[in-house]
Amino acid sequence: MNASRFLGRFLFLLFPLLLLLAAGFSAQAGDSPAEGPHLQISSISGNLEVSRPSSIFVVLENNASTAEETDETGFNKANASSIVAELHSPDDRIKIFSGRQNAGQLAAGENATVQFMALADGAALGIYPLQLRLNYSRLSQVTASGEEGAPNFVFAYEKASIELPLQAEVVLGPKIEQEKLEGETLPKAESNLQVFLANRGDEPALDLEMQARPSPPFLMVENGQEKSSLAPGESALRSLSVFTDENATSGYYALPCRVSYRDGQDGGRKSQELALLIYVGEGAPSPWLYLGAAGLILLFLAGGFWGLRRFMSGRRRLRIVKS
Repeated sequence: MNASRFLGRFLFLLFPLLLLLAAGFSAQAGDSPAEGPHLQISSISGNLEVSRPSSIFVVLENNASTAEETDETGFNKANASSIVAELHSPDDRIKIFSGRQNAGQLAAGENATVQFMALADGAALGIYPLQLRLNYSRLSQVTASGEEGAPNFVFAYEKASIELPLQAEVVLGPKIEQEKLEGETLPKAESNLQVFLANRGDEPALDLEMQARPSPPFLMVENGQEKSSLAPGESALRSLSVFTDENATSGYYALPCRVSYRDGQDGGRKSQELALLIYVGEGAPSPWLYLGAAGLILLFLAGGFWGLRRFMSGRRRLRIVKS
């Protein structure tokens, strides 16, 4: 018997035994199989900001032993394929927007990240339980057929599922507010202002930028180029230049602006709207007003001088008549 026929007979006799062993690895729904893929949550990142859609990142890992990897025939008990992850919340105040997420295939020791969008609507600050359901396929049996020297192998897969608990924290997130504003502007004038922004939230705001927009009576706005990060409780200075309408009356006006930042969770930028309160002072009187006042004063002086001359002239005539 040559080597190829011996190898074929050996494999033909070996695979029924492997088939019986694989049958013992069946997992009921909700149970992790004793052997085969061992799916688990490796890490979780991302918090839920109050009343704002937020991302939760879950890293899945196949913790099966790499020793369960087999030869080049492809019979591999440790692989989990067609993995689909679905996140559920038992609390109605935590709404999960994302549907099922595909995680693909995980061999032993590999991991994959799935992302879910959720909203904490009316939930108080704190930690909330969630449930992650994983549906996947795994190799259940191998059937050998054909001749001894050239057997055919049919691989059969079965569906399995497991539910894993996890937690998510509801936080305020970064909350940017105007702490104070130094300076004021005048009608028909350009003024430089100093705006102090503070982070009143419980998460840092990274690479913070501010963009104010013109709004009556502020006709033109020039934003500074400052960029910085604000930890909770910190404040930072932003410069601003505004040109005010000449017809603006004295008082406080709101200047709309947008602040944008990264919160360190998904790397994307978030933004919020602010209204900066700016005081417009009394405008300088018109030069024509000064000229008009000066003319009235001169006219009054001229009239007084003329009246005084008339009065003095009348007194001289009276003296002449008496004499």
